[in-house]
Amino acid sequence: MRRSTITTRVLGGSALACVAVALALVFVRYDAPAPRTDILAALGLAAVAAAGWAFACRTAPALGPAPEAGPSSELPGRLPLPRRDLGTVIGFLLLALTPYSAHRLAQGPGGGVFLGLVGLLLIVVTVKATLFARKQTSMKQRLLKLKVLAEDAAQGEVYAVRVRAGEPVRTRLSERGDKPGAVDVSYWHWIVVREGAHEIRLAAPRADVARGAVRFGGQEGWLYLPKRWKLIDDELPAAFVADGGEALLGLTDPDEVRAYLVKDLRTTSSDRSARRVPSTAKFRMPVHLSTFGGALLAALLALPVLLLGNDVPTAAAWFLCALAAGSAVTGALRGAGDGATRAVMSDVTWTERDETDPSIA
Repeated sequence: MRRSTITTRVLGGSALACVAVALALVFVRYDAPAPRTDILAALGLAAVAAAGWAFACRTAPALGPAPEAGPSSELPGRLPLPRRDLGTVIGFLLLALTPYSAHRLAQGPGGGVFLGLVGLLLIVVTVKATLFARKQTSMKQRLLKLKVLAEDAAQGEVYAVRVRAGEPVRTRLSERGDKPGAVDVSYWHWIVVREGAHEIRLAAPRADVARGAVRFGGQEGWLYLPKRWKLIDDELPAAFVADGGEALLGLTDPDEVRAYLVKDLRTTSSDRSARRVPSTAKFRMPVHLSTFGGALLAALLALPVLLLGNDVPTAAAWFLCALAAGSAVTGALRGAGDGATRAVMSDVTWTERDETDPSIA
């Protein structure tokens, strides 16, 4: 796991920008004659920037433990809320637009009612896929809860207890499925913090948990809990604030912290701020090898259409562009699925647990 640097951010952003230009040129200059050197140049620059980004990520400084400090009686009053991963959001939007761009490229300067209907169908599918992905990955409820904790800290009082950060845990939860006889499996990630012998699970997105485990393993700090906890349903927002000043925000089970919500109200200092855990470089071989491979194959499949234009038979152009779109989407989805899981699991040593819903045990 390596730190994000200015170089990795600039190169990664440049690669995404070049891909966006290439996709946009399909529409902006849809009647331009072949060869489409403008699109080829944008794709070539994207490949160079992506290669440079991967190299910069691989050579960036490693993420190590956070600097330690002695305990302070003054608790930071300003907590950093999680930031949305803008690069991943932009990458998904570009991926969602790829099939429609391939349709426009295969269509050429001409068109017709049928081709227009195909394009309209692709737009509808793209919008629905985007809305579904947004719903599945929405941070809205989590952020609303964390905002309550941050506001309580800023206003001067939170419940807080001294704890020590422990190991990251990945739990495989088996529950009753939607279909008869089926079992649904989900995964939960958290870092264990301990107050004496008592364990508290601080759940967060798996990448945040992995970074927190690297930075905080074995360190002491404060576990923040909201003053207005009675106004929050289900999981409570919580934050581990290390003595060195860095913080990991997540959710916890109210039953695990109920004992602290009656007697451990503490004052925070508005003059002190907690910091986010440093961001990490996004390149991961299991994720991006598949993604880059799918993108490269897509470019090679579309190359005859980009070079020859209308000289390519219509059926062949549609076939090549459909394969190109399928290759790009399949490669990215494979990387974002199993590849992302393997990458995060390899970053730290996880304690793995299996749990089963008592109703099916």
